[in-house]
Amino acid sequence: MSLTINSFGYNSISSLFGGTSSSSNSLGLAGSLTDLSLIKSGAYGKLTRAYYDKIDSGDSTSSTDKSSKANTAATSALSEIKNDSAALSKATDELLAKDKNSIWNKVETTDENGNTTTDYDKDKIYKALSSFVDAYNDLVDSGQEADSTNVLTQVAGMVTGTSSTLSTLGKAGIYLTKNNHLEIDEDFLKNDADMTTVKDLFNGTGSYAYQIATKASMINSYANSQLSDITGLKSYNSGGSYSLSTADMLSAFNTTT
Repeated sequence: MSLTINSFGYNSISSLFGGTSSSSNSLGLAGSLTDLSLIKSGAYGKLTRAYYDKIDSGDSTSSTDKSSKANTAATSALSEIKNDSAALSKATDELLAKDKNSIWNKVETTDENGNTTTDYDKDKIYKALSSFVDAYNDLVDSGQEADSTNVLTQVAGMVTGTSSTLSTLGKAGIYLTKNNHLEIDEDFLKNDADMTTVKDLFNGTGSYAYQIATKASMINSYANSQLSDITGLKSYNSGGSYSLSTADMLSAFNTTT
């Protein structure tokens, strides 16, 4: 630990090590700084180190240390939100896809008797919806702990939008449980759900999934922005938006502080 003497006045040094500025014949350390024998003996250095060792081992924490710890905690929390929002965006991308590989494309299946039917691939749809539900729950958990009005607003919008769609989500076998989490009933989805209703919920502009995807994207943007403010590091992906990993953030923070 380095000691910056300029941050202390003469009286401050005196009070730390026993001297007084008002006593010309004081035997305290401050009054003996001109004594070359004392300096050469290393007494001053020993006392200085002993004093700061005591501070380091005690409860005293500098404002810089507190700020560093606070920034580290904020960086970790924002990185988690960023990763969770990216995972939710990825899950909604799969649900919203309309190309030839879309999970909503019907497929032909032939049973053991040779009968051919055309229907949705419910196993694939269930897997995609399960990923969506898991990512949604993770972002609700991390996002509601954010120290950001912008992030909290978007998370609240997700929860409110979900609550207003509960009756329709129920027709897909998706329900709201404690802590604003979603839960999916595999048996109901595969055997009782109206798959046209399920598709309308999770595919297409203006759908429930589309609205959640929009909010997840906004949350990710706000988290990235705050991370760059804390660390001073900005990197961009191929689309021109911030792309900051947890490791990048923590590494940059440690370097800059």
